[in-house]
Amino acid sequence: MAFELIGALSAGFGLMGLVMLLWWVLRRGKLPGWAYPASVALGMFAFSVWAEYSWADRALEAQPQLRLADTTADPSPLRPLSYAVTPVNRLRAIDESRTFVHPQQPDLVRTTIVSMARWEPVRAVEVVVDCDAPALAPIGEGAEIRSDGSLEGATWRPLGRDDELLRTVCAVGEEIRHARGQGS
Repeated sequence: MAFELIGALSAGFGLMGLVMLLWWVLRRGKLPGWAYPASVALGMFAFSVWAEYSWADRALEAQPQLRLADTTADPSPLRPLSYAVTPVNRLRAIDESRTFVHPQQPDLVRTTIVSMARWEPVRAVEVVVDCDAPALAPIGEGAEIRSDGSLEGATWRPLGRDDELLRTVCAVGEEIRHARGQGS
């Protein structure tokens, strides 16, 4: 958050500097007094809009091992521009570097789901997804993955076949199986 404040101030004063330089190059005389705060405000506003609308893309670019599963975008009365163009508020991604398929259980995919939201800490949860059932089970206390790849002691939550998270996890699992030469 401090970096965005510094970025907004830098953008504001940078725009003011450009306005002053342009005014000087055009030899228009003295710059009107309102132009200084107006250019700072416009620069800060433009930076804030850019930061709000690009945070999800920047977060995913910073972590190339993540594959986007789904996003949530809700307008807010505190951000009137969001009713015209709604920014992404939350996203869920799959950590491909922490995704595994056991050779004896090809329909079960073990992965880490990473949830991100603007101005909130990143949350990660390890799960097993059954691509055949379809269902999801968090790996927590009492859940154990056996040597044959089956899951014991977990609570399964059913998923719809059209669930984007299910589709993404199963697609990554399919890529892993094909890379091992076990694709169907």
